[in-house]
Amino acid sequence: MTYWEAIQTLHKHFCLSGRRNKIWQANNVAKYFYYVLAIFLCAYFVWIGCELADLVIEDNLGGYRFIYALIPVFLFIDYLFRYTTDHRLLMHIRPYLLLPLPKHSYTDYLILRQLIVFKNVNLLFICIPFGVKTVIPELGASAMIGYTAGLYLLLLINGQFFQFTQVLTARGLWYWLVPILTYLFIAIIPIFFPSPQSYLQRWAEIGNAMIRGEVWIYAIMVLLLIGMILLNRNVLEHRILQEQYTAAPVKHDKNSINLTFFNRFNQIGEYLKIEVWGILRNKRLRLIFFLNTFGIFIFSLITAIDPESDMVKINGFVYYSFIVYGLSSLSRIMCYEGNYYECLLMQRNSIQNLLLAKYYFYTALLLIPLLAFLPVALIGKISFWTILSYALFAAGVAYRILFQMAIYNKVTFSMQATHTGKNANTNYIQLIVTIITIISPFPITALGTWWLNQPILSNIILSLLGIIFITTHRRWISSISRKMKDNQYEQLEGFQKSR
Repeated sequence: MTYWEAIQTLHKHFCLSGRRNKIWQANNVAKYFYYVLAIFLCAYFVWIGCELADLVIEDNLGGYRFIYALIPVFLFIDYLFRYTTDHRLLMHIRPYLLLPLPKHSYTDYLILRQLIVFKNVNLLFICIPFGVKTVIPELGASAMIGYTAGLYLLLLINGQFFQFTQVLTARGLWYWLVPILTYLFIAIIPIFFPSPQSYLQRWAEIGNAMIRGEVWIYAIMVLLLIGMILLNRNVLEHRILQEQYTAAPVKHDKNSINLTFFNRFNQIGEYLKIEVWGILRNKRLRLIFFLNTFGIFIFSLITAIDPESDMVKINGFVYYSFIVYGLSSLSRIMCYEGNYYECLLMQRNSIQNLLLAKYYFYTALLLIPLLAFLPVALIGKISFWTILSYALFAAGVAYRILFQMAIYNKVTFSMQATHTGKNANTNYIQLIVTIITIISPFPITALGTWWLNQPILSNIILSLLGIIFITTHRRWISSISRKMKDNQYEQLEGFQKSR
C-alpha cells in the first residue's frame, strides 16, 4: 500500500466509523438539531461581522485595519471553540499500528484532517462580512483575496497549535501552561506599545502586507505552519507509540483520601464515595469540576469589580453559578452508571439510594458558589437574600428538572473518557431540559424585580418554590426511581448497546 492509498483508506475508515457509531445513530433528532444549530451559529457570526463593520465605520476606528488589531482575541476564541468541539483521535489510530502502513501515514492523516476540517473557517464568517463592508469600498474586490488568505493561514497555524497542545495536555495537567502562557503572552503585547494608536498602526502594517500579497509575510506564515506541522508530527508519533508500547507504572498512593466519614450513611454513603472518587480519579470529570469552579469565581470577581454590571447580568451570573455543576453532570445522570446498570438492578432500592446520594452531593456543592458570592453581597453589589433564593431554587426546582433525565438517559459513557468530542452522546431531551433549567427562574425575576420593581417578591417566590421541592425530594426521587424500574429493560438495552 502506497502512502496516499494509506491516507485515503484511513479517511474512509474514519468516515465509516462516524456513520456506524451506535451512539451517533441513536440520536438522529439531536444530530439534525446540531446541523440547524451550526447554520444558526454561522449566520450569527455573519451578523457579528456586519455589526462590527458598521461600528468601525461609524466611530472611525481605522476601517479594515481594526480587524487585525483583534487577531489575538480571535485566535484565543478560535482555540476555545476548537477545544469544546474537537476530540482526540489517537485511540482510533492504535489498531493501525499493527498493520504494515507506510511510516508517518497515520500521523500525517491526523494532521491533514486537522488542516481540512471545516472549523478552520469558523471565524471567517465574521472576518469576510467585515471585509466586504470595509476592505472592498476602500481597496477594491481584488484585495479580498489577500485579506482572506492571510487570515485563513493564521487560523491554520492556530489549528496546528491546538492539536499540538491537545496531545500534550492529555499527558498531564502541567502541560496546560503551554497554551495558557502562549495566549497570555499574546494578550500582554499591547502593553509594550506607547499608545493604542501605535498598536493599531503596527497591526495595520501587517494586514496591509497580507492584502498586498507581500512575499515576506506569507513566507513567515508558511514557514511557521510547516514548523508547527513537523513539531506536531513528532509529538503525535511519540505519544501514539508511548500509549501503545509503554507499560503504565503501578502507582501506590500513600496519601489516599480517607472517606470513612460516609460510612455512617450506609448504602447512600457508599454511593457518595463513588461520586467523590469519580471526580478525584476520572480526568474528564476532574477537569470539568475545576473549570466549573474556576468559572464560578470568575463570575463572582466580574460581578464585584465591574462598575457597569446591571441587575440582569448579575442575576444571570449568580443563577448560572448555582446550576453549573448540575448542568455539566446531572443532565447526563446515569450515563456513567450505565457501565454497571445490571448490578444496580440486582439490589433493592439501589437506584433510589444512588439518586439520593447524587442529590445530597450536588446540593452540598452549592456551598461553593454561595461562599464565592458572599463577598459580593458584603460590598452591596447584590442582596444576600437574592443569592440565597437562587441557591434554594437551584437545589429544589432546577435539580428536580435535571433529575428527570435519569428516566430518559440510556447511553453509556466510557469511564476512561478524557475528551469532550462531538457531543454525540447528547439527545434532544437533554438539550430541552438544559434550556428549561437555565431559563426557569427568569420569568419570576422579570415579573418581580424588573417589571414590578419588587425584588423581595421575586426572592420570596424563588425561595418558596425551592423549599417545596427540597422538602419533598425523597418523594419525587422515589417517583423517578419507580419510573426507571418500569423502563428498566429499555434502559438496560440502551446502556448495553452503547458500551
